[in-house]
Amino acid sequence: MMRRLGAAKNRMLASLLLASLPATLAGVSARAEQAIPEQQVKAAYILNFTRYASWPAPALVEPHAPLVVCMVGPGAADMARQLQKRAAGSHPLELRILNRVEETEPCHAVYLAMPERSRQSAWLTRMREQAILTIGDSASFLADGGMINMLLVDGSIRFEVNLTAAKHSGVSLNPRMLALAERVVGGEPK
Repeated sequence: MMRRLGAAKNRMLASLLLASLPATLAGVSARAEQAIPEQQVKAAYILNFTRYASWPAPALVEPHAPLVVCMVGPGAADMARQLQKRAAGSHPLELRILNRVEETEPCHAVYLAMPERSRQSAWLTRMREQAILTIGDSASFLADGGMINMLLVDGSIRFEVNLTAAKHSGVSLNPRMLALAERVVGGEPK
């Protein structure tokens, strides 16, 4: 029974992921997910995370205002290219590459690809009081106060959520997305 639930969860996750990829990839099956470059898979997840999050007023009041997604760390420019000309609902994505933590103020979401934990922790501490969806991919990301951490599980990208950090910032995450998470910290048990 558990194996069947895991397979259903993987199919649902793959369908959410594939729905956000370009039309040329629409025919890719869940098994072919591994053939898609990791950077492209992560970009699709980031796009979906922005689609399943909501920000408190006044962070994103105008219905067609750009949603500012900021990227930090190695490969940030490549990741941003994957998200060009995309939208989260009625909000076109505006992509920015950051070098300093002081530049995060206009961001609605920040993807941190930081190999050094001390630097990652400093960025997350600085953003903790702001309505910024924080996304990363390191083992310590949730413990350092990040909201969504992408991880590699059995050759596939999955994610885990720190609901306490999201609530603290005022960012709300859709329960449908939370149901797909490998682990939710600070929320209802799965």
